[in-house]
Formats: sequence, C-alpha cells, structure tokens
Amino acid sequence: HRISKDFPGVRALDCVDLNVSAGEVHGVVGANGAGKSTLVKILSGLYQDYKGSVQVEGREVKLSSPIVAQSCGISVLQQEPDLA
Repeated sequence: HRISKDFPGVRALDCVDLNVSAGEVHGVVGANGAGKSTLVKILSGLYQDYKGSVQVEGREVKLSSPIVAQSCGISVLQQEPDLA
C-alpha cells in the first residue's frame, strides 16, 4: 500500500498500490525504468528501505529477506530468457 522507493536522485516508485488475492499469478510489465524490478525486489524481501506498507492477509509484514517473503506466501520468478 502506497509503496515509494528513492535512489540517489531518482524516485523509482511513487505511492504504488497492488492488491493480489490468494492463488493469483501476476505479471509485472512496463517500460524500461518504470520501477518493475524495484517493486519485485521489495515484495521479494531484497529491499527493506522503502516507504509504505506490505500487508499479507490484512496484517502488515516486514519483508526482511526472501525467506521471510516466501514464508508469507510471496514467490517471485525473475525474467530469465535462458529458462524458456
């Protein structure tokens, strides 16, 4: 909810909201520089320094690592053309 992330001189995400229900699969698509990778890194627990909140089943969680994200039911499959 309202996820924002800044890097030196750049706002990568600005108050992003994303709602996902259990069992859904989502693709994050957009132009280069749109913040896709940044959002995925926050949701997967790789970035912890952001503004806003992540909630799982109605409770706020701190995704401090990929293991914590996975324990909350969040899985990420990175774009990897070599896997196809």
